[in-house]
Amino acid sequence: MLVCPSPKCGSPNVADLPHYWQSLPAESPLKGRYAPPARVEASYWAALVAVAAGIAVLVSGSLFGLLLVAGGAGWGAVVHRRVAESEARLADWNGSRVCLACTGTF
Repeated sequence: MLVCPSPKCGSPNVADLPHYWQSLPAESPLKGRYAPPARVEASYWAALVAVAAGIAVLVSGSLFGLLLVAGGAGWGAVVHRRVAESEARLADWNGSRVCLACTGTF
């Protein structure tokens, strides 16, 4: 049996957070409090264009292309990290529970 981990509460009245959030009416003030974290959209197009342009400039004989390739790869890595962090936050939210007595989440 799952109980609230709060030392002041300890109530066995616990629910899955995603299920509880979906069951709240739209006008409930708790709908915003318990909402899932925002999802980051992945847009790798700018990074791919920068890498492709860098390769084209590098092939034409300019070392500036190397800077473009490195910048595009770096931007792609930043976008990938932001998406991975967003997915991890969403996975944590999906596995969370809410105490219906003290309204704490864990």
